[in-house]
Amino acid sequence: MSTFHDYFLRGPDRDATHAALLAAGLTVEYTDADGVAQRVPAEGVNLSSIGTIYEGGTWDADGNVITAPAAVPGWHVNLRLERELTAGETAALGSIVVAPEPGTPYRVWA
Repeated sequence: MSTFHDYFLRGPDRDATHAALLAAGLTVEYTDADGVAQRVPAEGVNLSSIGTIYEGGTWDADGNVITAPAAVPGWHVNLRLERELTAGETAALGSIVVAPEPGTPYRVWA
């Protein structure tokens, strides 16, 4: 049975978060058959891109919004590895690694 190392990431926005993952070598770029650049997780990297998280909000019995939910700042991604992050990966990710980990994560690995 494998041991997994889970990390919660929160970058300032989508592009900055994706750039940090690429700089850390946790994603790789390739050009697809149509000539379009694509990014995918590197070998052994599992990513769950959550994006913007919303909290709160109230609705009436018909499902109409009474109070809109509020966006939590940042772009959120969960990262799972079968090893710990290397020093170089950690440095490239910088401050987007959430520490301490959230007590009640929005999404967890099954």
